[in-house]
Amino acid sequence: MGFRLHSLRTSRRAAARAAFTLLELLVVMALLGIATLLATGGAEPILRAARERGWIDRLQAELIRTRSYARASGAVAIVSFVPEQEAIRFVTGPRTRLLALPDGFRFETATGAGEQVQTMVFFPDGTASDLELIVTGSAVFDGKAPEQNARAMLATLIRS
Repeated sequence: MGFRLHSLRTSRRAAARAAFTLLELLVVMALLGIATLLATGGAEPILRAARERGWIDRLQAELIRTRSYARASGAVAIVSFVPEQEAIRFVTGPRTRLLALPDGFRFETATGAGEQVQTMVFFPDGTASDLELIVTGSAVFDGKAPEQNARAMLATLIRS
């Protein structure tokens, strides 16, 4: 009798180890859904929007860093928008950083396509020179086109 009870317990444990949990099944279903989305090409607009959003966040961080450098060091910091290189140059003292535009983005000024280098200067008192520059792209974030986000971001940065 003792042998039978032991073998029954052992077989229940083995059966429990062989079964899948609900969590494991949900993870597999989620991975299959993601794989299907990637295989059908439906993820391209989502991935592009995420890359462009990341670029806008990085631009904002670099502008804040450049402005903070000017205020903390008491020296002028320069941001140059260079259309022929498709990049933004940040000059803070002896250090220069470049931020390349992502694919599909371009510079525009209030008068049209930006073909000349445009410069914004951050002064030690926290103010900045006047520059209206529009960075246009292809994706939409939070219901706004990238140029609207970039405009709002620059306006917020300069006001603060």
